[in-house]
Amino acid sequence: MGALALVAGLVGGVPGVARAEGALEASLAPVFNSGHGITVHAVRPITDRLIDVEISTPLISPQAVYDPRHHVRVLLPTGYAANPGLRYPVVYLLHGGAGANSAQWVEFGAAYAITENMPVITIMPDGGKVGWYTNWVFPRGVNQSWEEFHLNQVIRWVDQNLRTLAYKQGRAIAGLSMGGFGAISYAARRPDLFAYAASFSGALDLGDSAIRALITEEATRWLQNSDGPFGSPFWPFDQAWNMNNPMGRAAGLRGVAVALYAGSGTWDGDVLERVPGAATDRFHHALNAAGVPHHYEMYGRPLPGQKPFGCDGGHNFSCWNYAFYDVLPRMLAVLDGP
Repeated sequence: MGALALVAGLVGGVPGVARAEGALEASLAPVFNSGHGITVHAVRPITDRLIDVEISTPLISPQAVYDPRHHVRVLLPTGYAANPGLRYPVVYLLHGGAGANSAQWVEFGAAYAITENMPVITIMPDGGKVGWYTNWVFPRGVNQSWEEFHLNQVIRWVDQNLRTLAYKQGRAIAGLSMGGFGAISYAARRPDLFAYAASFSGALDLGDSAIRALITEEATRWLQNSDGPFGSPFWPFDQAWNMNNPMGRAAGLRGVAVALYAGSGTWDGDVLERVPGAATDRFHHALNAAGVPHHYEMYGRPLPGQKPFGCDGGHNFSCWNYAFYDVLPRMLAVLDGP
């Protein structure tokens, strides 16, 4: 069944996925061992492709994640078990903020359908309630070393446990909103790790006062720690905001294929998308100034039926599903194949 046809059965979440396909037999499920600082506590096959792995790491406190049990979701390519001699590229797919977790892309998004019959492993790690894919400046007893966890632990652990292409041309990274920031930030910092990076409605300008206000408000709401991720947002104490701003790191993406997607919001006052949309546009110009080739799609506010998945230009999964659906073949054209 094609990706678009299956979406209707998946939008409701994992139960819809489970009805679509049977659970993976235990004898065929990959073995996930502890390693690289990650302890594996449980492995739960959900379908023949989707696996939930419960883990822990000293780098991330239980209070930092939405579910106190820390999870990584793994989407295997169709036929993974039947082709034990093949190694696959990996896409790291990052979730958004405001209390989301590693299940967001399958429980609310259409990642399951979009990756169907695609020769790629999709890894959906947890990024915390409002982790912002950074090592927190002021964690205040709640360990949140997200960058170290993802780049130094998760990637190595995935390469240890799955048949991956464990080098740059075998990896891509993408994310929505907070995760869009994370994907671009990680790739700019570590271009040796990723061949492709994509942002969907990403908060790509930490100098934007509205983005700073959103991050500090969410950090307060979820963890009562407004200056945790990047320290004080106010000059002259905002050095960490400036150091972590993708706008100043555009040149770091030379040698990485990049894609940017954003809209203008579903209505004129739609701050949730207009702010990251404007930040994405500024980052597009920063990439041009740095001489970094990239795909840029400002889809604005599409007419009904104009975009797949019903993308309406808003800060929602109708557009994030479209963006992932559109960029995945672009990624696979750059990545090495099985």
